[in-house]
Amino acid sequence: MDIMQQGSGRVGRGAIALLGAVLVLPLATPLPSYAQPGEMIPNTGEEITAANQQNIIVHLKHSTDDLHAVFMALKLGSNMQRKGAQVTLVLTLEGVRLADARQPLDLRWGNGTMTVAELYEDFVTAGGKIIVCPVCASAVGIDENFLRPRSQLALENDEIPNLILAADKVLDF
Repeated sequence: MDIMQQGSGRVGRGAIALLGAVLVLPLATPLPSYAQPGEMIPNTGEEITAANQQNIIVHLKHSTDDLHAVFMALKLGSNMQRKGAQVTLVLTLEGVRLADARQPLDLRWGNGTMTVAELYEDFVTAGGKIIVCPVCASAVGIDENFLRPRSQLALENDEIPNLILAADKVLDF
């Protein structure tokens, strides 16, 4: 007599096979790639390819009004850039002040050892791009003459919407 016909409440062979498939299936699912091409994903030995790279927008709308947000955006952006993503930091609202060369960046958040200036440099050195909203920049007196090295004003009306539409992910700080 089949186990299921006995009505004893025990699990039959079909249910065990299904449970096995449910437990094993996630292990066979490809992991999202976040490493440099040719790098191995930790604990899997799987190699990352250039086709798996992601285009990520980090939107930062804060500056000295929220140093925690600035530190998170720059630190996370740098780390994702080093792991193979193409990260663009889009500065709007108060965030445009980060790109103002007249603004001192010798600030720290919490018990962090790095200054905002060091985090900014780390981000651009890792290959991150910085795009500044021209409307927001103009509102606080920033033009191309006052931009920090490796930051640029977006093309009005087109560039920021196009970047967001082309992004695989958008993070907001």
